[in-house]
Amino acid sequence: MGLLLGLSLSGQVISEELVCKEHQRIQTQLSRRNNSGVKHGYLIDYNRCKWWVNPIKGAYFKGDVMAHFTVIAKTDSVGFDLSSNLQVDQVYGKDGQPLNFRRTGNQLYVFKAGGWNAKERDSVGIVYQGNPTNGGGFGYFVHDNHMKGPVVHTLSEPYGAQYWWPCKQTLHDKIDSLDVWVYTDTSMRVASNGLLMRNEVLGDTQRLMVWQHRYPIATYLVAIAVTNYSTYTQYAPLVGRSKPLPVVNYVFPQFRTDAERETRDVLPMIRLYDSLFVPYPFEKEKYGHAQFTWGGGMEHQTMSFMVNFSYDLMAHELAHQWFGDMVTCGTWQDLWLNEGFATYLTVMTTEYLKSKSEANGKLRGMRSNITGNDGGSVFPSDTLNVGNLFNGRLTYNKGAWVLHMLRDKLGDSAFFEGCRQYLNGKNTTYGFAKTADLSWYMEQASGRKLDTFFQQWYYGEGFPYLKINWKQKGKTVTLTCEQTPSHNSVPYWHVRIPLLLRGEGKEKLILWEPKQLLGELKTTVDFEMDTLIFDPNVKLLAKVSVGGMNLNQVQENAFVLYPNPTAGTFVLYARNPSAIQMEIYDVVGQKVREMDTKGNVTKQLTVSLDALASGTYFLRINDGNFVYSYKLIKN
Repeated sequence: MGLLLGLSLSGQVISEELVCKEHQRIQTQLSRRNNSGVKHGYLIDYNRCKWWVNPIKGAYFKGDVMAHFTVIAKTDSVGFDLSSNLQVDQVYGKDGQPLNFRRTGNQLYVFKAGGWNAKERDSVGIVYQGNPTNGGGFGYFVHDNHMKGPVVHTLSEPYGAQYWWPCKQTLHDKIDSLDVWVYTDTSMRVASNGLLMRNEVLGDTQRLMVWQHRYPIATYLVAIAVTNYSTYTQYAPLVGRSKPLPVVNYVFPQFRTDAERETRDVLPMIRLYDSLFVPYPFEKEKYGHAQFTWGGGMEHQTMSFMVNFSYDLMAHELAHQWFGDMVTCGTWQDLWLNEGFATYLTVMTTEYLKSKSEANGKLRGMRSNITGNDGGSVFPSDTLNVGNLFNGRLTYNKGAWVLHMLRDKLGDSAFFEGCRQYLNGKNTTYGFAKTADLSWYMEQASGRKLDTFFQQWYYGEGFPYLKINWKQKGKTVTLTCEQTPSHNSVPYWHVRIPLLLRGEGKEKLILWEPKQLLGELKTTVDFEMDTLIFDPNVKLLAKVSVGGMNLNQVQENAFVLYPNPTAGTFVLYARNPSAIQMEIYDVVGQKVREMDTKGNVTKQLTVSLDALASGTYFLRINDGNFVYSYKLIKN
């Protein structure tokens, strides 16, 4: 889901009897899915959903949902999740005869004479109606306007499917296949999952659109959006395939012109992900966008719902088709497997399709956001609080940084191979996964143990504060690092610190893994060092301060400025401690700052330039005997 907008295909709707025959692979599904939940008592095979909705007349909703299922163990009832404010008019069996049912809160229990036996296949239909409520999520069922017409759209993540349709709302069992029938006004168009099989006008006032989806789908990814859409299709050519992938777009008519230009950017993104990971997971159907009025995006399977078509939002929601849809988090505590990957793939899209420097800029911004608060883990402690669960700083940004550091730790070859194994895993592909699954596949791909990595970065709160200092004497540079964990859940962070030593137009990269909170490292260089840069290629999540001096230069010069250029603060070192007066001038000669030590002898003076704009300045220093001038740059 993003936090931060078709060509119709005609054909015949496959009958429910034929759909049932398609599910002879049920034994494979039985072996792959478990822990389906006592309140349900079955594995869901197929849903045929018929819905009547007309945004012109409001949000009132009617439905007739049939569920085909396989019973797990002998039982006298099967359960469905359905909000208590929706009225159930009838429940019927596969023969069309009424079945008894009972409502208990947001659960609907259906009974059949004699009950059901283990592994028995059956179907139940539920006829209902009402005004669905949002239920406190992101807008589980919304009736709204987009300036040129009314719209109804759904967004069921995480707990909202039951607020608008009777379903098995779970992260243990996917619907094997789905047909969506929507009856609406003739002026309306319907966007949903899969392929559009029918689009026809019935009489003078009613349109029927039927979408067919033949891939496993998590309940919260089933969706519809209904309004006066303008539709068009673009095509993404894929490596090694003769036919391009259709990208079907349903957009508000007032945005059609801009949308056609903007959505073209998603075509190379599809090709990129298809090449880096595994083939597009729903290749036999489509990818697409449907515009809605919620302020972000939602990765509904094969048809992402979008507030607009910004580059990063399209990259994020597309990435979910692999990470979130093909492989879905097995619990909401593992949500970062969806959102961390989608956020990181937004960075990777920039890296591969734009520039490495721009991608690093995104990572720096995310790092600044993460380190703006000392606590918080990727592992959420409260999954019932939607705001806590979909935490931009932790689930999204820190989750993305965990993957970024894992990629750096393992190298590209092992990292991408681990991703492919995770997506194609026997128990994960088109199924569910937990963090332990990702860790296992990455270990298999790399041959490295990752217990410590995931313990500190997934479960642990915070990050390391690093205070790094350097000094050069002769050719020897002595580095010290003092680590302070930002939260006591991780007493010591095992990190590899990238440091770039620079001077006289030369540089040396150091990768240092201190073994204790206060570490020291000596290295040699063949140049006079003047600058130490932390993490030049943006590989480590940490909050850092850097200081140091070149003792060789202090012996040669009366004063040394460090760092120069500076981001805001510099230190003035005096070879011979003395009382000084200092003045700072801008490039046009105007004095912008002055200070003195008021007669006190000083060897080291810290000066803040936070109040000054970025640019070039000149320092004039008077130690009572001589006046010295230095050039200083503030970035």
